[in-house]
Order: sequence, then structure tokens, then C-alpha cells
Amino acid sequence: MMNNARLAVGIQGVAVAEAATQKALAYANDRRQGKAASYRGAGMAPIVHHPDIQRSLLTMKALTQIARAICYSCAHAIDLASRSEDAKHWQERANLLTPLAKAFSTDVGVEVASLGLQVHGGMGFIEETGAAALYRDARIAPIYEGTNGIQAIDLVTRKLPLGGGRHVHGYIAELKAVADAVLASNLEGFGLQVLQETGCLGEFVER
Repeated sequence: MMNNARLAVGIQGVAVAEAATQKALAYANDRRQGKAASYRGAGMAPIVHHPDIQRSLLTMKALTQIARAICYSCAHAIDLASRSEDAKHWQERANLLTPLAKAFSTDVGVEVASLGLQVHGGMGFIEETGAAALYRDARIAPIYEGTNGIQAIDLVTRKLPLGGGRHVHGYIAELKAVADAVLASNLEGFGLQVLQETGCLGEFVER
């Protein structure tokens, strides 16, 4: 029950992040301010052409997609824990991913909503835009169903040591296999980065 509840809160973080991203992108395409090297049209450039706005929007999109992927993986594990022949394995996977899905995704909701406010500039504080409301909606999620600090304690003290660390190491091995597959594709640079980050994760767990 708690896995489902905490995953639901994580999904709330993803939902707020997605809404904030869409709202910020629409505003950035509509709002015109200053000149931009990439804009060839007449008059002021839509702010979506400004590098800082592009950085913010890409960061918002990337964080939202990462949070969504973690929540999907957690939901997949919860489903298989009640339907698979290997229910114990998937229950352990759900237990491992639940604090990540809850804490990371709700932190992302707050961060992305804050970036959305930044993209809106002063208009972000005007209630008619809805950007400030999204930030307020996001801010409660890291608090309820177990604060994110509690989720971190749960992850480190209870979930990582599951089975003597066997499960988390098995999960890291799966991630490494994915990284190796990407490395063998035409995305070699990205695959190398994923492989390096997976190695860092393994080193952290060993500590």
C-alpha cells in the first residue's frame, strides 16, 4: 500500500513538472524581448531563441523525462510483484525504486516549477499565468507520504542492504548491460557517459 501511495506522489511531481514545462515553452514562444542571433524575423525575438531560456527549457524537459522513467520502472515492478512468477524479485525491485520514485520525482517537480517561474520572469508571479500556482502545488509533494529526507534514510539504511546488497548490485548490472548496448550502437558518446555514471553508482553503493 505504501509503495503505491508513494509512487502516486512521485507521479504528482512528474505531472506538475510536465505542466510547468509545457506552460513555460508556450510562454517562451509567445513572449518577445530583445535580439537573438538565431532569430531572423522582424522585431523583437521570442525569448525561446535566447540561450538561457533554451537551457532552462531543456533542463526542465530532461528532468521531467528522467522522473517519468523512474516512476514507470517502479510501477512496472509493483505490477509484476503481484502478477509474475518471480514475485519476490519484483517486490524487492519495487522496494528499491519506491523511495527514488517518490523523492526524486517530487524534488524534480519543485525544481522544474521553479525554472518555469524563471522563464516567465516577473509574469510568473502574476496569478493569471498559473506558473506560481504550479510551484505551490509542487512544494507539498516532497513533504507528505514520508518527507524526502526520510525517503533517503530508508533507501540507504534499509533498501540498499536488501539481501546483503544482492538486489541493488543486480540492478546495477542490468543498467551496465543497457549502457553496453548503447555503447555498441551509433550513440557511442552517450553510451560512454551512461557507462561512466553506472560505474559511479556502483562505487557509491560499495561505500
